[in-house]
Amino acid sequence: MKKFKLTFYNIISPAGKVPQKGHFRLVFLSDLHNIEFGSCNESLLDSIASLHPDGVLIGGDQIVAKPGKALDPGLETAIRLSESYPVYYACGNHEYRLKLYPEVYQNAYQEFWERIEESRITYLENEFADTIWNGCPVRICGFEMKREYYDRFYRGTLPVMELTEAFGQPDPKRYTILLAHHPGYQSTYFSYGADLTLSGHYHGGVVNIGLHRGLVSPDFRIFPEYCRGIYHREHRCHIISAGIGEHTIPVRIHNPRELVVVDVTSKQ
Repeated sequence: MKKFKLTFYNIISPAGKVPQKGHFRLVFLSDLHNIEFGSCNESLLDSIASLHPDGVLIGGDQIVAKPGKALDPGLETAIRLSESYPVYYACGNHEYRLKLYPEVYQNAYQEFWERIEESRITYLENEFADTIWNGCPVRICGFEMKREYYDRFYRGTLPVMELTEAFGQPDPKRYTILLAHHPGYQSTYFSYGADLTLSGHYHGGVVNIGLHRGLVSPDFRIFPEYCRGIYHREHRCHIISAGIGEHTIPVRIHNPRELVVVDVTSKQ
C-alpha cells in the first residue's frame, strides 16, 4: 500500500487575530490525483481523524482531468471528509480544465459541481468564506487562477490586482488563509497580504534535491525553488505541500508524499 508522511508546522499569529491562548489546527490536502491509500482511502481518512483538525483545506487537483476518467476516488474522499469536518476546497488546474473545456471533458464538470453541491463541501472559485475555529475568526480565500498562468512556458508575473479583485483587501480582524494552487507566484501572494498561503502543484519537483528545490516542475521549470516547505516574509507564511499523489510523471525520488498539518496559535 502507498504511504505518506505527516508534516507539521507551528505558526504564531499576528497580534490580535487569534485570541490570547487561542489555537486552531487545519489539515491541508493537495494533489491527491485520485490516488488511494487503502480501500476507499481508509488509511488517509483514519490518519486525518487521528489529528482532530478544526477544518480540512483542499488545495486542488483532488481529481484527474482526463477524458473518460472517473472523478473518484478523489471526489468521494473529499465528500466523506465533509461529513466529519468543515471542508474548504479550492480548484487546481485539473478541476479548472473540466470547467474550461466541456468539449473535451463532456459533462464531467457538471457532474463534479452537482456532487459538490449535494455535499457539505464549501467550494471556492475566487470566493472567500468566513468561519470561527475555537473562537478564532478565520477567512479562507480560494483562488481560481486563469489558464495562462499554468502554461508550461509562461514566465511572466501574476498581478496582485487579480487577488484584490477576487477577495478585496485582507480583513485585519481575521486570520486570512489563501488557497492558491500554483506555488510559483510567491511574491504576489506575499504582497497581497494573507497571513497564510497554501499551495501545491509542483509535487515536490519529482526528485528532492534540497530543502525547497526539486528537479522539475509541471510547467517545465528546471530546479524550481518553490517545491516544498515553509517560507516567511515578516509575519506572513507560505507553505507548499509536496503533494500526496502524483500525475503525468508517476515518480517520486527522495520525495515522500505528504499530508500537511498546521497549528496556528496566538502570539501570547
